[in-house]
Amino acid sequence: MKYKLSFALLLTPLSVFATLHCPAIDTISRIGGTYLATSTEGGEWIGMLQGPIPQLADIQDFSEAFLILDSDRDKGNLIDQGNFQKCTYNLEAQDKQIDMYYKNKEWLVSISGKPHWKYHQTPLFEIYICADVAAEECTFEMLPQDSDS
Repeated sequence: MKYKLSFALLLTPLSVFATLHCPAIDTISRIGGTYLATSTEGGEWIGMLQGPIPQLADIQDFSEAFLILDSDRDKGNLIDQGNFQKCTYNLEAQDKQIDMYYKNKEWLVSISGKPHWKYHQTPLFEIYICADVAAEECTFEMLPQDSDS
């Protein structure tokens, strides 16, 4: 079944998948240490501060979005596909950040043709990072999710 899904993905234009992006700063609300935003598709982004809430807990600016490439080559993985991890924002409090997750989990996505994502290789992972742009410039295409995961 996994091979049929991979083959179907090859034949499906990316335009049929939902295009999402990290939430724009002005769309994020905060209640205590919980940060929430709604996507254009109606899904919810959520982030929760760990530890004591700093006095300056509002979001200052966007830091980065993070994607880990799917290294499982037997799944028929295409280039620029992986597991979307999070969007990270800097808070007004010095050295404090908040990570926001879409529907509070990882998602299989494609960043093919998305110019702001830069490839990096670490000793453990191959990753893409989107940084130094507005949050809404970090776009990605949500792919059909494998029902086995």
